[in-house]
Amino acid sequence: MLIKCEFVSFNTLIPFRTLTNQRTYRPNYRVQSLIAAVALLTAVCTVDLSAQAGSKIDQLEWNTEKLAEGIYWKTYLGNDLFDSRQSINIIEISLDSSSVEYQLAWNENGLMKTSDFADQHNALAAVNGSFYGAEGESIVFMKADGEVISSGAVGGNPFTERGGFGWNRSGEPVIIPKPEEGWQSVQYENLLSAGPLLIYDNNVQNFNDDPFHQNRHPRTALALTSDNRLLLVTVDGRSFQSYGMTISELSRFLSGLDARYALNLDGGGSTSMWIRDKKNDGIVNYPSNNFEFDHEGERSVSNALIIRELNK
Repeated sequence: MLIKCEFVSFNTLIPFRTLTNQRTYRPNYRVQSLIAAVALLTAVCTVDLSAQAGSKIDQLEWNTEKLAEGIYWKTYLGNDLFDSRQSINIIEISLDSSSVEYQLAWNENGLMKTSDFADQHNALAAVNGSFYGAEGESIVFMKADGEVISSGAVGGNPFTERGGFGWNRSGEPVIIPKPEEGWQSVQYENLLSAGPLLIYDNNVQNFNDDPFHQNRHPRTALALTSDNRLLLVTVDGRSFQSYGMTISELSRFLSGLDARYALNLDGGGSTSMWIRDKKNDGIVNYPSNNFEFDHEGERSVSNALIIRELNK
């Protein structure tokens, strides 16, 4: 039986100076021993919680609908993951049995909704893409059909460009880390950088200790599994109906789905998933940009990843 533990930072409860002799500032060794014991207990509980989350991912009950040969739409809404309520959508593409092509969509004249990008490109499905600046400008590297569309922002946050999703004319997708030489050195004809890189070769990566990574937010992610499936994932958030995930939780969740490689895309109010002929104008998740748990809160974004059926 696993022990359920929840801790807050010890320093948020008692400032360190109150744990010392105020005149000499010599440490109180009894208190330091207590701190060490709490830290050890926290580490043990973290391992237990990870094991608990992994076992629960295997037991989640999904609603599944076939969209096309080798392509499925899976949805989950429940309380069985990370001791929180979560709303999750997944488009699962079998790379061995489906006939699809990928496209990057962007608007040179400003922002567009993911649903509008999808309609414009005759998509079967789509998710929002990578990060952009306050004026709608792309701040990540993007290349389509061999042409560099955006070189990224100089001096930008390296975590938002730590990984990339790409493919060549053969259509085989990859998730790769940013090379030391930069994205210009990558030979793939199509590439969208984003981040952080979540999982690489079955190894969950290390993440920054900041609100973007450690707070729960809506998330959009891509994953490639060990059995050759591509997963497009949205996790709703900022609602009592769906809390969202930290980056670590998102990584553990995807690892539980057998992801060998995984990449975080733009999230928050941008998180959107579109499927042709479904729900409200195709939006199947619950975008948070209107602060309501409905399908109306879609935000305009800089780019999107489009899934199209071949010969359609």
